[in-house]
Amino acid sequence: MRNTKAKIYALFIVITAVVACVSRFFLLSETLNDSAHSSNILLYSVYLFMVLSAVFSALYASCAKKNAKTFDFEQAPKGIYITSIALSVTFFYDFLHQGYNCYKYLTETDYADYTYLVPVLIGCVSALVCCFYYITVAATAKNTNYDFRNFTLLHFVPLVWALSKLFLIMFKIVDITENIDMACEFVLLCALMCFLFSMISAIDKKEDSATRVFIFSCVFLGCMALVVGVPRIASLIFYGAKLTSVTYSAVTYIMLGAFSLSLLKDLNKRSKLN
Repeated sequence: MRNTKAKIYALFIVITAVVACVSRFFLLSETLNDSAHSSNILLYSVYLFMVLSAVFSALYASCAKKNAKTFDFEQAPKGIYITSIALSVTFFYDFLHQGYNCYKYLTETDYADYTYLVPVLIGCVSALVCCFYYITVAATAKNTNYDFRNFTLLHFVPLVWALSKLFLIMFKIVDITENIDMACEFVLLCALMCFLFSMISAIDKKEDSATRVFIFSCVFLGCMALVVGVPRIASLIFYGAKLTSVTYSAVTYIMLGAFSLSLLKDLNKRSKLN
């Protein structure tokens, strides 16, 4: 019965996340096409389906049976290995992109605003360290002698990266009806921090089974990565000449969502075997 409910909630999660993603793409398209005013229906539908995604993610986490421990890479899961490698690559490109942003800002600005520059620099450095961190995750998933769980301090580096971006958004955002892109990214980063905190907690409690918070954060992060990342990339493809505010972090967000879902998929597989 619990498994049936979990499957139904999983279906609702997919539907709400896809609808929110499509609505946000059309809303972004209206903005880029210099529409006189954005559709309020699209605006509120994005927020509505984001909330529904969070609700269904919580319901899924409450009834999904996950009796396996959170991390167990003895079976060398390919999904985690592939997403970790891809995430490492995207973090390295994010490092290059943020480094270029810093250089461009310093060379084109007479008086640097350190409330902007410092978070960008922190995000740049932490992105480089994240690159090496997820290589260790991939090495662990490959079932080598490395174990990423032994690198205690590195577990907090993705959190620093997320906080640096969250600070920049809080510095810029004014109105959630006017800055829907930033508002969605704000929610994504909150979901990411929830995922990272629950991941750190799970690493600390090695033998404990996965918590509902971890399951919820995996699912909701995957939803928000879809809602934020895919419309940005699609808009970059269709409206590249007009799009000036998109950063490469959109791809990183997508891969973070893929990584969290690969962890959940591996957890599902091991739970069925127990």
